[in-house]
Amino acid sequence: MFKLLRMFIYLVIIAGVVIAFVLWNGGDKIRWFGKKSQEAGKTMKEKSEYIGEKSDRLQEKIEEKTEVIEEKLKTVVEKVEKHGIIKREGEKKE
Repeated sequence: MFKLLRMFIYLVIIAGVVIAFVLWNGGDKIRWFGKKSQEAGKTMKEKSEYIGEKSDRLQEKIEEKTEVIEEKLKTVVEKVEKHGIIKREGEKKE
């Protein structure tokens, strides 16, 4: 417990020294960091929108292809049943 408290105090002292050093040299470094993080945020937003649009298009294509495949499968099954190649087990009529 005391080791944890001592580590916390050391971290507070180190953080204070770093903040004092940054403020002593002026706020240019803080502004630089803010600009860089803002640029990164814009880039992330643009890329996430681009990826979202691509995934929407992909989802639409998958749905279209699924519908086409289901329609083709139904027609094939109907033709096969019509020719008597397979028989589907449905409700048993007695």
